[in-house]
Amino acid sequence: MSTSIPKTMRAVVQQEKEKWIEVKEVDVPELEDNEVLIKVDYAAQNPTDWKHAVAQSVPGVINGNDYAGTVVKLGPNLKVPLKVGDKVAGTTHGGIYKDRGAFAEYAKISSDLCFKIPEGMKPEEAATYGIAWVTACQAILASQGHAFPPEKVPEGSWYIVYGASSSVGLFAVPLAKSLGYKVLAVCSPHSFDLVKSYGADEVVDYHDKDAAVAKAKKITGGGVEKAFDTISEGESWKITAAMMGEKGKRLNIILMPPSEEERKKYAPGIEIEWTLMYTLHGREFNFTPRKPEPMIIPAKPEDAAFGAKVYERTPEFYTKYNVKPNPVDLREEGLDGVSDGFKHMKEGKVSGKKLVYKI
Repeated sequence: MSTSIPKTMRAVVQQEKEKWIEVKEVDVPELEDNEVLIKVDYAAQNPTDWKHAVAQSVPGVINGNDYAGTVVKLGPNLKVPLKVGDKVAGTTHGGIYKDRGAFAEYAKISSDLCFKIPEGMKPEEAATYGIAWVTACQAILASQGHAFPPEKVPEGSWYIVYGASSSVGLFAVPLAKSLGYKVLAVCSPHSFDLVKSYGADEVVDYHDKDAAVAKAKKITGGGVEKAFDTISEGESWKITAAMMGEKGKRLNIILMPPSEEERKKYAPGIEIEWTLMYTLHGREFNFTPRKPEPMIIPAKPEDAAFGAKVYERTPEFYTKYNVKPNPVDLREEGLDGVSDGFKHMKEGKVSGKKLVYKI
């Protein structure tokens, strides 16, 4: 295998004038401690990618978080013994920096925030184990205090996943199953078969709020202690909290938490926590650089350590606990197709599948 590395590469970067992206020639990034350089084979798209483009990213930064690729160069002081030629997948922090991002021909990644692709997993499938996978693990394992399997919850325990057909939801369902839960999946009827194929025991349509809450409580015997709202928009957290009933103790969401006044009104007795995957990269960053009062997200070493543990165990979750990759919608046009993919997701035209680009 040739390890010849060019000086420059094509990458998807934030435009100078428009709040959108373009493909440009940029420098191949230099490696720092605990980093390796990969030739990106596949890159997967997340909602946060287009949202960065329209609201958060500054000109010149590289977009994209999730990848599968081939190691072509090793940096100093690696925490995981990778070697040139290894096939790996994982997540980086795109949309913030000019020298890191997955929508590029090459990307520098942390050695302990990736996993070696196991036998039987296609590289385009491996690229889906990024933001969504780690977010599900952060919410269900770290935040809600569950141990990694094979440790089990008490037999007969129910768990609710709202937005079960989302990318995060399709990881949350089998993850909860691996802990021994019976899973109630909340989604649209057209996704019922999909979420059942990922392990959901029962399904509920969220469109009629009152009927959905009543059905969820009947299925679970009055409610659940813990749940995960993977959508966190509009009324979703309120519906999920209502489904939890008086048994409710802990609800995790993926966007900003409601005010304390709202929580007391709609979710009394329930702790609500916001899960943000980016904290595991161990770097403080400005979450809203284009706003007058930016939110500074602190570096959290404990989250970085947790992320490393997740990726250490990821092949086992796949081979032993049936945590399957997201369904893949493979886009052959590569980096040049990312802009259209962003538009499709922004317009709500992506459902039940992960857009993955062959680079």
